Amino acid sequence: MLRVLLVDDDTRVLDGLRRSLWGMRAEWQMQFANSGVEALRMLENEPADVVVSDMRMPGMDGAELLGAVKSRYPEAVRLILSGQANPELILRANGTAHQYLAKPCDASVLKAAIARSQGLRALLGNEQLAQLVGGVDALPSPPKAYQELLEQLQDPNSSMASVAQLISRDAALTANILKLTNSAFFGSRGPVASVERAVEFIGIDTIAALVLGYGLYGANTPVALPGFDLDALSQHSFETAAWARCVARSERMDPTLVEAAFLAGVLHDVGCAVIALRAAPGAAAPSAAAPGAGETAGGDWITASHALIDQYHAQIGAYLLGLWGFSDTVVEAIAWHHTPSRASEQSFGLCGVVHVADCLAHERHDRGSGQPPRSLEPGYLEGLGLSDRYGEWQASLPEA
Repeated sequence: MLRVLLVDDDTRVLDGLRRSLWGMRAEWQMQFANSGVEALRMLENEPADVVVSDMRMPGMDGAELLGAVKSRYPEAVRLILSGQANPELILRANGTAHQYLAKPCDASVLKAAIARSQGLRALLGNEQLAQLVGGVDALPSPPKAYQELLEQLQDPNSSMASVAQLISRDAALTANILKLTNSAFFGSRGPVASVERAVEFIGIDTIAALVLGYGLYGANTPVALPGFDLDALSQHSFETAAWARCVARSERMDPTLVEAAFLAGVLHDVGCAVIALRAAPGAAAPSAAAPGAGETAGGDWITASHALIDQYHAQIGAYLLGLWGFSDTVVEAIAWHHTPSRASEQSFGLCGVVHVADCLAHERHDRGSGQPPRSLEPGYLEGLGLSDRYGEWQASLPEA
């Protein structure tokens, strides 16, 4: 049974939550706390799977409470409720909450957010991997990409298009800005699925305040995993996105799906960055994060971390982005970009497009590297009657 802890200093709000969530009592074990201190005391007695907290509370506010939850119980899903939207508040909550919900929050929205977290945990399928992912609040960007964005934001002649183009070239910048744009803090009425729309929606001034004033994107977070190249990952992700958009267009897919294909391509390997970030000495020990991950080479953290990247990066990336509120279609495409036959789509859709694009990107890069090219899932295109299309996609791709 899913364990849910709801925290608010207003007893009337707690009573309202009890009434609105009463119908879930057969599926959820719910507890209610009227302060951060009481919530932490309850968690000591029985940890929760999901913690939902108000932001504005006397003494310990929601950001501080969820920060403590993140530190002590990183596997817990953390949701915050707030009606405030100033940059300082956004950044404080950004480091502790997986998602932000507007207050007052409709019961159906809260139920959906909690239920979705349960489905995502099933996708990950491992409690220790959930602990590893739970400590991530922002993804690291290569210093060069971050510096270029800083220069662009400080240039009085910069445009929305130029800022969006720089952000789109990096998976971490893309994921972090869309996480914020789609939060309740900015009042989006519908999902924002592209960087261009995100920049237009919240504006260059807000992005500049977040990036310049608070170092939002974690560019200075060290990735100390030997053999892991963040620049190469960023380049591959952008190339995959370009190929994904090209393949989607060649199949005459709907423009919204073409847009989603580019986004999923940029983000398909974010799980690699998550593992590299958390695998640094002093972070959570990756050797305990998954069955068998620490059994090679004496269980040293470097070998174990690379084993995690090879085996679990797709599921880890999908889990994190799902917690951050990305759409189910993008999350599924990331989760199964190596094995699209396991996705729910019955035809050639977003997951298949990203799978093909990833293989084509690796193929072009590996051609002169002496490495074997990444292969398509056996029988996948044949089963869809598309085996003859691969050569056409190869010929239609833009130059890298």
